[in-house]
Amino acid sequence: MILTALAAIALGQAQLTGNALLDDVQHRAVEFFWNESNPETGFTKDRAGNFKKDAYDVASCAATGFALAAYPIGVEHKWLDRKQALERTKITLDHLLTTHARHNGWFYHFINWKTGERAWNCELSTIDSMILLAGVWQARQYWHDPEVTRQADAITDRIDWKWFMRDVDGKPDHEFFNMGWKPESGFLKATWAGYCELLMIYIQAYGASDVRTDGWDKITKNLYTYNSPSQSRDIQVIEGGPLFMHQMSNVFYDFSNKRDRDGWNYWKATQNATLENRAYCIDNPKGFKGYGAGFWGLTACDTPSGYSGPGAPPRNESDDGTVAPTCALASLEYTPKESMEMAESCYRDHRDAYGRYGFSNGINPSKAWVDPDVIGIDLGMMLLGVEDARTGLPHKLSNSYILVRRGFARAGLRPAPGSNDGPIHMTK
Repeated sequence: MILTALAAIALGQAQLTGNALLDDVQHRAVEFFWNESNPETGFTKDRAGNFKKDAYDVASCAATGFALAAYPIGVEHKWLDRKQALERTKITLDHLLTTHARHNGWFYHFINWKTGERAWNCELSTIDSMILLAGVWQARQYWHDPEVTRQADAITDRIDWKWFMRDVDGKPDHEFFNMGWKPESGFLKATWAGYCELLMIYIQAYGASDVRTDGWDKITKNLYTYNSPSQSRDIQVIEGGPLFMHQMSNVFYDFSNKRDRDGWNYWKATQNATLENRAYCIDNPKGFKGYGAGFWGLTACDTPSGYSGPGAPPRNESDDGTVAPTCALASLEYTPKESMEMAESCYRDHRDAYGRYGFSNGINPSKAWVDPDVIGIDLGMMLLGVEDARTGLPHKLSNSYILVRRGFARAGLRPAPGSNDGPIHMTK
């Protein structure tokens, strides 16, 4: 693909702001999903070099899901040719059905991007399979193509939902989903039972199957109040640490002005988590270089010492001065002014961290470090989050699917006009 004149400007010294900057970061993210997806299989690399070509050959099913959701955005903005994007989508869906390593309809986390074979002795992953499925459903609803619909439905129909509803000992008929499974050792000693990115797992399962739904009401949600000196206010959040835990489900699914049967508003929870994340960086209790209103966003990302999970209180023990710029932009729907301020400041002050696919995954000014890579799922959350704020396309596609609407209904999520302005939790 060829960079547009707009993207070419960004390679120079011109300062992009506002919609021009959003266009550019989104365009570059679409470039990642197009260039770093194997044209023969459609499988998308887990990560790629942001400043030069790399030799990575491992794809992730989650990044592939984001690629399927990225192509409609690219077509709508005229960054991708519609016919080519549709053909790539069909190739991807075909290889998900035929060559991607899987078991009982669930997908292995990492695979070889050419062969689809399991990589790194990885797990069969519930959350990554569900990110992939969310992208499959986005493609189904966007293309209105008989072949895409057939392929997407076949992927959904192959999933044995009840098989993965097991406790930490592998006992079946559990209210929660187990986190993963390996053929060598069986089910992982962990379940999706505490509030995080898990919301999408249950919405998709409840919509596409008749599994029990009592787990939703039992998801642990601990409220925490952060007292911010800089903001002179208390910010209440659901404990979650890294910000992606509050964003992952929300970029696909629209929780705005809804409450579940126990009174929780997950849109407000994400907005508050974003505001707390920003406030903590402004307060900067550890004294890291660069932190402030124009440099914030703590989430799971690359750091100078390796991949880690920085977050805001009360789970800020991993905060080492590394900020993930895409994380702040992924919350554009919730904090439009604050996220835009971060993007513009970061583009101006950290131009060395802006490469062929946009902002690098992590930046640590205290250690004079810029990540040489970008990571597919983080670019994906940013791309969809920005599009949700600008046009609402990802949410519109999800809302149009009967299985998503059924999933919301079975989870007890109902319209609650004005609840975005209320508390996170409203007791009965």
